[in-house]
Amino acid sequence: MDKDKDYDYEDMAENDYECECEFSGYCPLLEEVMTPHLHKLCKTSADHRRSFLKYAMQRGVHNEKVKRSFSDQQIETMKSAEEADRVVKEIKQQGHKLDDNPSEGLGDTIEKALKKFGITQEKIENVIGSKGCGCSERKKWFNKIFSYKKNKDQEDEE
Repeated sequence: MDKDKDYDYEDMAENDYECECEFSGYCPLLEEVMTPHLHKLCKTSADHRRSFLKYAMQRGVHNEKVKRSFSDQQIETMKSAEEADRVVKEIKQQGHKLDDNPSEGLGDTIEKALKKFGITQEKIENVIGSKGCGCSERKKWFNKIFSYKKNKDQEDEE
């Protein structure tokens, strides 16, 4: 197969082109490294061969205009990922960070949610005017009943 040759991938896909590669490895038609499994599929399955050819067309193999378009899409995806990384870095610089102390259960989650709104055990105790509002006990109870950790028995069964 000539790498510089213009292939008519649509015609090849429609007319059940037969794979000419003798072995797995680099396929100059698809410009892909074909594993032994993929090579076998290409040799034996017209449906897979058509899929490979259509994917090659999408990627613009042997067609510089389409290839550039495919590359532009990849560049846009990379730019989006870089933007997301920049935003995460900026958030970290502002002092926000991932929770170093993950919730063990629903009780921890409720406590963290209330704390975000400024509702803490100390404030509740100040409002009701006594020590011990029962928050800690409720938190433990919710954590035990609605635990985020798998049960030891469930782990052993898996």
